[in-house]
Amino acid sequence: MTCISTSNALLQNIPPQLLNYFEDDDFKTTTLKSVELITGFFNFSGIIYIKQGRFSISLPQRSMDTLYSFIVEPNSWFGGLTLMPLPHPFLLINELENVELLYISKRRLTEIADANPLIYKWLLNIAADNMPQWFQAPLIALSNKKIRVIYCLATLLPLNKKGISTIEVDTSQQKISDICGLSRPRVNEVLKALEQLRLIQVEHKKIIIHNPLALFKLLDEANLCFYDPREINAV
Repeated sequence: MTCISTSNALLQNIPPQLLNYFEDDDFKTTTLKSVELITGFFNFSGIIYIKQGRFSISLPQRSMDTLYSFIVEPNSWFGGLTLMPLPHPFLLINELENVELLYISKRRLTEIADANPLIYKWLLNIAADNMPQWFQAPLIALSNKKIRVIYCLATLLPLNKKGISTIEVDTSQQKISDICGLSRPRVNEVLKALEQLRLIQVEHKKIIIHNPLALFKLLDEANLCFYDPREINAV
């Protein structure tokens, strides 16, 4: 068995005592398509580390009228509950940017966990990192269309944009529709209203936010008790 170097930045949050249980082949770079995490329904099983790019994960209600969605960011792990005795939901995956990731199958994770049960603690820590957005998603799904669209824009902000008065968000009305679970006409209605307030400008596959402070101040109306994207992308 090959010991993985602790200097690898991708693995820095794996407990050092667990590194000997992984092999080099466990961390080969792949894509969403290669592990069948493409747009569409997928019964997720395994753990991934996102090296670059972003994608949204949506948990639809039975009626299909509402999507509980959140965005998985680069430099983060997802799938921490994959070994737990829980039903794995069918998820709607939507690639927002070209994604490169590391993927470890449930079968391989089970082998590693059998060798060292401390793996479960590591996986629970990963799950805990994802939980705020999981819990926040249904609250946003129950909000009005304006809040849902503005919240989506807040989560789509490029990272580390503090102090910038004008922000460009590379997205389209279709992507916002997919994430929010709203029809394109309803998304367009909200965006047009925000344009009339001179808060944003809609261009081809791009939305320019002219007044981030004023725009995201509107999220004060929302219940953001679990996750507030404005604290992550402070402007």
